[in-house]
Amino acid sequence: MATFRSTLPDLYLSRLAYLEDVLADEIDIEDGVFPSILRIRDMGNKPIVRTTTVASFGTVPIKSEGADVTYDELAQGYDKTYQADTYELAFRTSKEALDDEQEEVVSDAARMLGRSMTYAYNVDHANLFNNGFSSTTGSPDGVELFATNHTLVSGGTEQNELTTAADLSVTSLRDALNDILDTTDDAGKLIHWRAEVLLVPGELQWLAHELIDSPDRPDTGNRALNAFRKADGQGLRVLVSPYLTDADAWFLLASPSVHNIRSYWRERPNVMHDWDFDSSSMKVKIRARWVRGWSDFRGGYGSPGA
Repeated sequence: MATFRSTLPDLYLSRLAYLEDVLADEIDIEDGVFPSILRIRDMGNKPIVRTTTVASFGTVPIKSEGADVTYDELAQGYDKTYQADTYELAFRTSKEALDDEQEEVVSDAARMLGRSMTYAYNVDHANLFNNGFSSTTGSPDGVELFATNHTLVSGGTEQNELTTAADLSVTSLRDALNDILDTTDDAGKLIHWRAEVLLVPGELQWLAHELIDSPDRPDTGNRALNAFRKADGQGLRVLVSPYLTDADAWFLLASPSVHNIRSYWRERPNVMHDWDFDSSSMKVKIRARWVRGWSDFRGGYGSPGA
């Protein structure tokens, strides 16, 4: 926290502390959608975090009695560097505003500052998905996060996007889940990752709930079983984010313990305040540092819609 000048009356010290509490109450990040679906880590004292994927070993062979064990070679995959950006915003209010009992206005300003930080965090993390079909910025393997041509270390390609883009439907969701079952590691072995979350924008929330939560298939009147509810024990969970900007795009995600779409905290939201002697004004600032990205495409799947 900032160091206060000795000339600052106790009255203003208490007001600064009150505004800090008001602001902190409006920082609603940890309970949002993205912290629940991404792999969240702390950078600690490291200014940079580097990750390297390692290509998988081949299939374990039969070993004949008395024969030497077979050795396989570790092959390096793709490198990724994470370096946090700094986010800051502040406001100031005059001594006159406080003296004239305008604390409600000042409190509202503090709340809006907290909301601004929450908004910045959500927009930045949503852009992993909003730009997931078009941007290669920060890509470890040189293609978009969701693509049909991720290059494998051993040669060949793998996909985590429908070959033909499609709107969310029974057919497209089934095709995506079938693709997921066929996902391989860099040695060409099946990895059997399982989708747990269907992430959609607000425009698709009703359709998504119909597809996932209806006891019967929503596309037929024959009361056929809705396999998405219990297919392979999946029990897909629908999550909705208003920060997703494409009304047609939809995404499937594994558990954060499985996928490698990451977010690192360098400095969690921190509220600071001080008193400016020269201008007789109170200053309140919020600051945070984070970075998000992905080290491996597996565990995520998406379609931009038709």
